[in-house]
Amino acid sequence: MRRTLLLFLLNLCLASIAMTAWSQNLMLSQEEPDNEIAVVGYFCKNDTMTYRQTHNKYKIQGNDTTVSQSYEEEFMIVVTDSTSNGYKMKCIPLSFTLHDADTVTSLIANASSQLMQSAVCEFTTDEFGQLKSITNWREIRNQLKKGVKVTCNTLYTTIPDLDSIMPRKSLENILLLQFSTEEGVRDSYEELNDLFGLHGSTFKIVDKEDDTEENGYPQHTSTRIGYTAIEDEENDFDGDYALSTLSTTTIPIEDLMDVGFGVLSLIMSDMANDSLEAVRDQMVDSLKIAKPNGAELIEKEYYSFFVNGWPKEYYSEEKVDLGFVQNIETRYIEWISRNWHIYIRDDESTENKDI
Repeated sequence: MRRTLLLFLLNLCLASIAMTAWSQNLMLSQEEPDNEIAVVGYFCKNDTMTYRQTHNKYKIQGNDTTVSQSYEEEFMIVVTDSTSNGYKMKCIPLSFTLHDADTVTSLIANASSQLMQSAVCEFTTDEFGQLKSITNWREIRNQLKKGVKVTCNTLYTTIPDLDSIMPRKSLENILLLQFSTEEGVRDSYEELNDLFGLHGSTFKIVDKEDDTEENGYPQHTSTRIGYTAIEDEENDFDGDYALSTLSTTTIPIEDLMDVGFGVLSLIMSDMANDSLEAVRDQMVDSLKIAKPNGAELIEKEYYSFFVNGWPKEYYSEEKVDLGFVQNIETRYIEWISRNWHIYIRDDESTENKDI
């Protein structure tokens, strides 16, 4: 049981290492306007967009695939005010559906998400539509603090031996600290960062391959930025655009283990730490045989937008490839309904129009 829990916790740490590479791979363009795409939101008061988000975490080992977390949720974005300085919006939870998955992780995800279904997030953007602040973050923080208690109750009830490896108080303090600031609360709303994080940026239209370094490790990146074709006459528009990147970073096994076990050593009990080094060495030897050139961290991201700047789709995939096992996390956000109160084409009048 002890070894199983150590591996479970290590997987969580390894997944957190795969960081988004947009800031390095997509740089603000200084080229001519004809070679650029500006991500700008032209929103109107009372505009609404409904989205569906699907989140999956799973492990592939040989021919076996084990799902640790799988859920689907729907939410609505409503523009409550439009000013010269930006927009006020609300994110309203609509539904949450947990699919078949590993018992422990599923219970934790369900307990936390069900609690958040009653929390309406009020946020602001700048004049370009970029996420700026969460105005009711203190109210949401209090909700999340209750969620920490519920989550820990579920976790420590389901795994009675867990307290001997990771004291409950230590885990609670780490989670509570995460939600103690507006930034921490904002990080818990990944979907808002994904939908409105690029607004206000300008990117060069490119289709290129790059070999660089990320934190001192070799990285190969493919970047595609450009306008998209009209495939659906009713739902696609001339001027819709997309941005995508695929990067592979190779990290020596020893370095990967040092990061993962370093994090674990901070929260493990002294008894668990006594055998932590031996477990680390054993895993390094095994992984070197399976992946002699180093572990691969593979990241995919895809953003698409309507011509008026409303987010259309978002997809991310993070994969930790250790040779004999792959840990994968995917998130997909797609629009499912819309109500735009002004949408103007060159050949149309300026009267309000619902779509």
